[in-house]
Amino acid sequence: MHASTIQDLVDGTVVAAVMPLTDLAHRPVAGRDAVALLDEHEVFADPPTVLHRIAAVRERGFAVAVRIAESASRATVVLALVEPEVVVVPAEALVASDLRAATTLLSLRAHCERTNSVVLAEGVDSDLHREAALAHGIDFGCGTALHVAEGEAGPSSPRGGLFREPTWSAPLDDATAAPFRILSAGRERVRSGKGLLVSMSADLEARAGEAGPDTIALGTFQHHDHFTGAARRRWLSMADTLAHVAVFAVGFGTSTSGPDLVPIEPHDPLVDEWNVILLGESFACALSALDLHRRTAGGEREFEYVVSYDREAVARAARATLSRPRPVPLEVPPSS
Repeated sequence: MHASTIQDLVDGTVVAAVMPLTDLAHRPVAGRDAVALLDEHEVFADPPTVLHRIAAVRERGFAVAVRIAESASRATVVLALVEPEVVVVPAEALVASDLRAATTLLSLRAHCERTNSVVLAEGVDSDLHREAALAHGIDFGCGTALHVAEGEAGPSSPRGGLFREPTWSAPLDDATAAPFRILSAGRERVRSGKGLLVSMSADLEARAGEAGPDTIALGTFQHHDHFTGAARRRWLSMADTLAHVAVFAVGFGTSTSGPDLVPIEPHDPLVDEWNVILLGESFACALSALDLHRRTAGGEREFEYVVSYDREAVARAARATLSRPRPVPLEVPPSS
């Protein structure tokens, strides 16, 4: 895929080649610059693998592009997690009149204002597509209506004509970062027994259902036997209505329905944390608590906790949680 400026190809440049994320993560691209491309649905298909590949291609100096679906309910959440340099949108979505497409495009504009990402319209195959892209303030696109004859366009650089400045606003945390470390930085830590945290978690989990279907909800419960009773029922209910729901704890097996039950290693720092992380199109909140491994005067387990509504911090905490390394499944020997 090549991309050109939409407004009459004013500068005559052709943007760098766009290649699959897996290609750029594992092999060099000789002789030209490139942008790593992934579809928004890939992020939640295998979060730790995809997020680590994104980090790998960025370390090698490549930019990242995310292609969003025409009416993907979690598109804006994916953008907050990945913070791509380029967002690819289908030209058909630009001429659609449905409310979901309009909402996605408005959210996209808000995201680009925060991060300086560049939007690229894909499939600009008619004057109607071209005019719609310009009406949405989109300056770059690809398609037959923007065809540039081979040799007419000059050399390009993804760091030149396309990218105006670095686009991701959140620092990339190291692989061992856990939500509490991210969310507690610069914030007052409060000590509390388990009872208050249970009530606060339940309140946040109830709000998740009101935040909209584009919301993702991530919970960390330390050990699988903590994920029981009313909490389990609330998270099962959330899985029916939200874009992505995942629960992390030591000892989980595979789940075939409901939330994604994610096992974590016993030595992972996440084991010492209790987190409820909600990230949506217009709502972001996280409760993060660190187990102090002692009891209060009343005999409750004692924690240190923070609450944050800072969207950038919540997105970083969500990214850190989704990136957790997963235990290698044990091989079961065949029965004799």
